[in-house]
Amino acid sequence: MAPAASSSKLLVFLYDLGRPTHLLSLAAVYVAYRIIHRLILWPRYLSPLRHVPTPPYGGLIMGHSTKIINSESGIPQREWVKEYGPVVRLVGFFGSERLIFVHPEPLHQILAKDWLEYPRPEYLKHILGIVAGYGLLTVTGMEHRLMRRAMNPAFSIPNLTSQIHMYYDSIDGLIKILNDEIEAQANPADGKRIRVYEWMSKATLDIICETAFGYKADSLHNPENELAVAYENLLSLQTGLNIAKLLLLMLVPGMPRLLNTEWAYRHRHWFGLTNLTKQVTTLIDSMHTIKAVSVRLLSEKMNDSIALSDIEAKRDIMSLLVRARKADLEKDSTAYAMSDKAMVDQVLTFLGAGHETTASGLTWTLWLLANDRESQQKLREEATQVLNQDTHPDYRTLKELQWLDCVVMESLRVLPPVPMTIRTSTKSDYIGGVFAPKGTTFYIPIRVVNTYKGIWGEDAEEFRPSRWLNLPKEYHSNYSMLSFIAGPHGCIGKTMAIMEMKAVLLHLVANFTFEPAYEGQVTQPAAAITMKPTDGMPLLVKRVIR
Repeated sequence: MAPAASSSKLLVFLYDLGRPTHLLSLAAVYVAYRIIHRLILWPRYLSPLRHVPTPPYGGLIMGHSTKIINSESGIPQREWVKEYGPVVRLVGFFGSERLIFVHPEPLHQILAKDWLEYPRPEYLKHILGIVAGYGLLTVTGMEHRLMRRAMNPAFSIPNLTSQIHMYYDSIDGLIKILNDEIEAQANPADGKRIRVYEWMSKATLDIICETAFGYKADSLHNPENELAVAYENLLSLQTGLNIAKLLLLMLVPGMPRLLNTEWAYRHRHWFGLTNLTKQVTTLIDSMHTIKAVSVRLLSEKMNDSIALSDIEAKRDIMSLLVRARKADLEKDSTAYAMSDKAMVDQVLTFLGAGHETTASGLTWTLWLLANDRESQQKLREEATQVLNQDTHPDYRTLKELQWLDCVVMESLRVLPPVPMTIRTSTKSDYIGGVFAPKGTTFYIPIRVVNTYKGIWGEDAEEFRPSRWLNLPKEYHSNYSMLSFIAGPHGCIGKTMAIMEMKAVLLHLVANFTFEPAYEGQVTQPAAAITMKPTDGMPLLVKRVIR
């Protein structure tokens, strides 16, 4: 009888267990366990990374993310590296872990030596893809190799040399506008407080449109230009909170693809119904306009490649790419060639990566010079001497200006336009002496690396252009300054961006002095994809008296 009784009790137990209320209780227990495991057990007691130096965890759900989002970009990470050393573990949203390295060896392994094993995480690819196209910035592996190989000739020194003259219409227009702004004051000699970021953004948009596509945006004089308006709206979304919201959306299965559809554009007003997604309406609207312009530009370039001879052909980057693709296919129909969609994505990438970053770089340079009158005056003397001989100096002249080079490189070091990037591992391996299991996320802290005292010395965080005349022996040419990243994913437009900054800065400093807008002025970079100033960077701008 005992076995029968036991079986009966077991059946009753299983029957009771199958009741909906009991199933819900079991599900609740399981979910609670998974949450506790993820938030407490794993990061504190079970993770193979738990022995890596880690700052105090902070909030249970947000971890270190709250401090990062609410602070100036890169500053919490820099303070943690100072306190805990060159390898630091961070615990972010819902127990997610990230590793920080600042020494050249692990950075070389992640960014160059084994770069195929350390791609950008999918959510970051989609964020970048939505705002800058799924072009060279987001692809990886063999596709990236072939795409970069196809694009390299367009960014060669001979081509960049032939493009320098394209900068000067926009630069001359910028100088005249600032002069007119000051002249309109009751007392022009006192100068004017001007939010310089707005004008740097317009000038660099005009330059990138001209050099990359032969397109006259003229946003300096036409603020209603469709491309200028779309980018102004898009850049207004760059806050830490908005990026965090977009990140959450990118984690929703199918959301990245949905946001890129015509359906999403037609129903974009629906996204404005919730606080979480209301910024998506602006995002979709802006990107739809930018893509429409991109498609139109590509069509024009393809028509030009047929109609124009090599002598008549335009020298903008997109024209060069279209003609190169046409020539390659005529030579070998099986050769790699970017599709029309890939070409459109390159237009978006040029605009997204080549406009706002340069505008931010120039703005921060003016801020640093406004607070270092000696360096500013030294640059003015160098600039005046050159411009007295040629108001539109060529590539070689710009390249050989020593103090201009020191100022630009030091500004990009101290306040890099892109303060960080992220990689994730597709295999388990030892990096910098730390075992990193497959799936580990690596936070590449560009601003921290650029100002790491172990390489740059005790004054690493200070703006001192003269350091570039005598670099420290610990300096590594690729991994001690990551403003343009390094390795195969390093910025293809690095030289172009530097030359553009030099040309604009040379004329600005020769014509104007820049001072803080008011005594005790403090400015803060946005904690977003790029480090643009949150206040538009007001500076007191005065004309140079000759």
